[in-house]
Amino acid sequence: MILFNLINPAADLTELAQLCSPADTVLLRQDAVYLVLQPSLPFTCTVLALSSDLAWRNLAKQAHIQLINTQEWVQLTAAANKSILWR
Repeated sequence: MILFNLINPAADLTELAQLCSPADTVLLRQDAVYLVLQPSLPFTCTVLALSSDLAWRNLAKQAHIQLINTQEWVQLTAAANKSILWR
């Protein structure tokens, strides 16, 4: 599993979606958590968002995005074969 850490909501999501396999995970962090406001995202893989980043930006949880906390983020990173920062 590759963990893609997405931090920029203006990043090319189509390019990232082409690189993701269903076994991979995209984690929305920093300003990329604003993407939870979109009704759908172009990914076939799991999409998560860091709950603290949503809280800091006063964003509500959306049904189509699973939230994780910092401890779960550390565990996910440790379990991943690769962790890639995507801007």
